Amino acid sequence: MNKNNLNEWLTYLEQLHPTEIELGLARIGKVAKDLQVTHFDSKVITVAGTNGKGTTCAFLEEILIQAGYKVGVYSSPHIQRYTERLRINKQEMSADLHCQAFQQIESIRGETSLSYFEYVTLGCLLILKAQQCDFILLEVGLGGRLDATNVVESDVSVVTTISIDHVAWLGDDREKIGFEKAGVFRANKPVICGELDAPKSLQAHAQNINADIRYAGKDFEAKISTNSWSWQGERRIDNLPLTLMPLQNASTALAVIEALQLNLSNELLVRAIGQAQLAGRLQKVTMQGEFSEKAIDTYLDVAHNPESATYLASQLELLRKSGGKIFAIVGMLEDKDLAGTFSAINCQIDQYHFIPLHCYRGASQQTLLKHYRTSNDQSSDVHCFETIKDAYKNILTIAEKSDIIIIFGSFYTVSDFLTLSQG
Repeated sequence: MNKNNLNEWLTYLEQLHPTEIELGLARIGKVAKDLQVTHFDSKVITVAGTNGKGTTCAFLEEILIQAGYKVGVYSSPHIQRYTERLRINKQEMSADLHCQAFQQIESIRGETSLSYFEYVTLGCLLILKAQQCDFILLEVGLGGRLDATNVVESDVSVVTTISIDHVAWLGDDREKIGFEKAGVFRANKPVICGELDAPKSLQAHAQNINADIRYAGKDFEAKISTNSWSWQGERRIDNLPLTLMPLQNASTALAVIEALQLNLSNELLVRAIGQAQLAGRLQKVTMQGEFSEKAIDTYLDVAHNPESATYLASQLELLRKSGGKIFAIVGMLEDKDLAGTFSAINCQIDQYHFIPLHCYRGASQQTLLKHYRTSNDQSSDVHCFETIKDAYKNILTIAEKSDIIIIFGSFYTVSDFLTLSQG
């Protein structure tokens, strides 16, 4: 097929490989070596974990940019635009650059079949190589050991959290998952483990390869006080600001900075932690168009498993206004722990509006309702709607200014609502 623009390229990539996800480094490793994107002159930080990868990268990105470095970030999935997956000093790279990278891959891969994610990863690595960044942050897509990003030799490896998700690919217990995440570690190089309860498999692998591993709760820790928090590693940082993004991920980012031996002032670190942001993580939305008149505080979050829902519930408790209710619009993928996710957040939701996701693995509103009925603390009022627009319109007819609306459950859900919010 002719590929004259980014949309045509992406359509081609979706059809190129028989499966959406195929873990393994043999195919991508061969092409990556031919493209010379396995080693970089930049310092490379690879970030794995069940939850918290994106926010950890956002904290690191803000710190390093404020310190005057050129910083590239590769993350996935995108929310609204494909070009969100790659940014240099917070600027998305152009569609033309991505097309040029895809053309270069196509000209060199020969008969090697690549999955969508493998092709996308190689394209972003090519652009990063040409940009000559000081630091590159690579967010692992799935697992670690066999993820496409693991073809790159990193200088520092990070594991944020470890919980059960993606069972079909990673296994159904934390020891199996811990081993997969530990696959991003490199011998004799720094590893930062932000997980407070590190699986024995992860610890054993770090020891076997002689990684310089630093554990949260042992080698560094965060202590929260009334209006701020402090961080203690080899040095101490006080008066850090409380943020809507998880402080444990901020703490992990500070441990990475320490491992890099960057001589940054406490003042810079405090400022950067307070200013770091990431789309889709308790993101407050201003409505435009037909919904702009009735101003109800509306937040988006990509929380889609019990661990992330537990954190979201803790933040909603802080955001809840006196006497106000919390309305939720939820769309999720059917292979997630739906009942577990509801059990983690039911205590904060006064009324659910379930919607279907019209995508691969998307759950119907009936599937969401079925799993909700098996969850704990079923005290919420529940309604089902065909579209996110219908769900939001219904909430507006009953919500008061003291109420809050939260939209969560998937990147797809957040994307659909952002589109709606823009009128």
